[in-house]
Amino acid sequence: MRKLLIKTLNQLNQDFYQQVSRDFSESRNFSWHGWQKALPFLPKKKPLAILELACGNGRLVDFLRKELSGNFTYLGIDNSTALLKFAAEKFPQEKFQYVDIIADLLDKGDFLVNKKKFDVLFAFGLSHHLPTFELRKLWLESMAKKLTTDGVIILSNWQFAREKERFQKNTVTWKKIRENEKISFGEKLKLLFLLVCLSKNDYLLDWRKGEKAFRHFRYCHDLEEKEMRELVAAAHLQVKAQFFADGKSKELNQYFILTQTFKKPKKSL
Repeated sequence: MRKLLIKTLNQLNQDFYQQVSRDFSESRNFSWHGWQKALPFLPKKKPLAILELACGNGRLVDFLRKELSGNFTYLGIDNSTALLKFAAEKFPQEKFQYVDIIADLLDKGDFLVNKKKFDVLFAFGLSHHLPTFELRKLWLESMAKKLTTDGVIILSNWQFAREKERFQKNTVTWKKIRENEKISFGEKLKLLFLLVCLSKNDYLLDWRKGEKAFRHFRYCHDLEEKEMRELVAAAHLQVKAQFFADGKSKELNQYFILTQTFKKPKKSL
């Protein structure tokens, strides 16, 4: 997939979250059950240095304050200025920063480039927005660079394709684009071009809430477990645990707890 196409998909998603930010934020005002299940895998040290990727409106902070009793430092990064504004207004004591992870990975091969290390990296609802296997691998490698020696990555992959009825409703097809009276002819041509260029397990999904329903679209990749394990191995990480959680089905998200792999030193003769 060409770099220009990846940037176009990234911009599509960035525009999506800017336009539906209020409705989206209001639908994300509670913690997920999977977060609770991930707690036993946190390092025991205190305070924990935490980095959250795609922090959105910062709702994870509420959960962390309750469960960790304030024994942590937090940095949340996102590429939606609208969602970051909601986060900063609700949690003025915490640090939030604009970072376009995909753009930085494409241009620099890394994101948030500094020497700071974190004990925990959270990444919920992000992986499905990363186009191509190579970029997803680079993303995992970049996260691994930011871990302390015994740090962990806790991420979730949205299993939207498992919810077949909802998935089929939200999946954009050329027929749906052609019949959509809420978007311009130019927008229809752009969406058609993107549909033609998508790779295996790539989709465009529409938004169906509020006044902006059917007007905005996002790129999503169905990241299956087989591919995820290939990515983890390619990034020289290891799976400490995995589980499904969230939603009515309790399978809305698949969680992975990842740690670094360390080569054993060769024994001297």
